Amino acid sequence: MTAQDKELEQLHDDIVEDVEGLIEKYMSIVGWDVPENDEPEARKKIFNIIKETIKKIENEK
Repeated sequence: MTAQDKELEQLHDDIVEDVEGLIEKYMSIVGWDVPENDEPEARKKIFNIIKETIKKIENEK
């Protein structure tokens, strides 16, 4: 295992928490701004935005 692998292994939980926090952040914003918010639909759309963004970033590198 390389030093980079070890570092990324240590950061794994932090990365997961950051992504979960990002989803919750935008779920809260949508909930505040949209009184008739459909939470499952909003969550699905937020996930799709994040997935599209990750694909775009992957393709740029």
